[in-house]
Amino acid sequence: MKYLRYLGLPLLVVIAIYFAAKGQYWAWVYLILLNFIVIGGDAFLGDDRSTPKYQYSFILTLLLYINLPLIFLLVCIATYMAGGASSPMLEQTVLALTGLDIALTRNGTELWHLAGYVFAGGLLVGSAATVPGHELVHHKKKQLDWFMGNWMLAFTWDSAFAIEHVHGHHKNVGLPSDPATAKRGEGLYKYFVRSSLQEHRDAWQIELERLKKRGQYVLSYHNRLLQGHARSALISTIIFLSSGWNGVFMLLGMAVFAKLFLESVNYMEHYGLVRVPGTPVALHHSWNTNKLVSSLLLYNLTRHSHHHEQSSLEFWKLRPKANAPEMPYGYLTTLYLSVFFPWLYRRMMEPKLEHWLNHYATEDERKLALASN
Repeated sequence: MKYLRYLGLPLLVVIAIYFAAKGQYWAWVYLILLNFIVIGGDAFLGDDRSTPKYQYSFILTLLLYINLPLIFLLVCIATYMAGGASSPMLEQTVLALTGLDIALTRNGTELWHLAGYVFAGGLLVGSAATVPGHELVHHKKKQLDWFMGNWMLAFTWDSAFAIEHVHGHHKNVGLPSDPATAKRGEGLYKYFVRSSLQEHRDAWQIELERLKKRGQYVLSYHNRLLQGHARSALISTIIFLSSGWNGVFMLLGMAVFAKLFLESVNYMEHYGLVRVPGTPVALHHSWNTNKLVSSLLLYNLTRHSHHHEQSSLEFWKLRPKANAPEMPYGYLTTLYLSVFFPWLYRRMMEPKLEHWLNHYATEDERKLALASN
């Protein structure tokens, strides 16, 4: 039964597939249900500090892999609802799986219905594709994990993340040079633009240096950034063939939302924290939460300090750290605060940052933080 702990996210995607196939306003109904489960669960079910041991770890890896075909089907249905083209293969597949004829449920679709698909689709791509993808690309010595992880990240046209995050962010967290560490007082949307651009710039630099050492050409198959863009282009081509240009625009809309949610998570995981250059990454350089639902649905991404301490460690081996700083709420609640009420989030974090300075930061970090502000 303990293996079923991490079945929650794939099940939520399965439910989303059914609601998406029902068409029209059902994407908004699903969003209400999702928020009730996640935010309500975090509020009332408390924390999870358990550390079970697993003998059959391949089952847990499969629970990551299964998100890829599920998200692909969900994206195909969501984008189909915006198109005018017929896609017999998709229509028959959905009919066989759900009993719903999406060629009929698509009728009467309005703009506000599609907005629900973009928002819900972006949220699910950002969680059920990006989070497992993030986990898998850290397993650098496991080629299948790396392959699957990069395909999951391809839905957001964000191949740079797999490179810069693994080879840059984990080395530079807390430093001014790290694109994923938000400065104290920095607004989310300013951070979103800065972080996204810097991430791509740094990823290109990392890849250029890697290819140069190997004596390989930049414009070649060996370039992992180009590989990632090719994966994204293939997904976009499939969507174009099944749903036309409207479907492609829907896909891009979901990708932008998913990327915003990803950067919001990065934003709140390291907001306002600093590290003195040359010093090791420590537990207090990440914000954490032990909320039960967040932990189970996000494959222990919530145990972020331990993840930075041992970045290649599989998610089921991550442990809650009693001496690590904690964010105010679970992930989705904190994410919504940072996205929709960024000024309120920054105000809420002020006492948290003062506590961090007084109880976690080293003397040199306190001086650095005061000088930065």
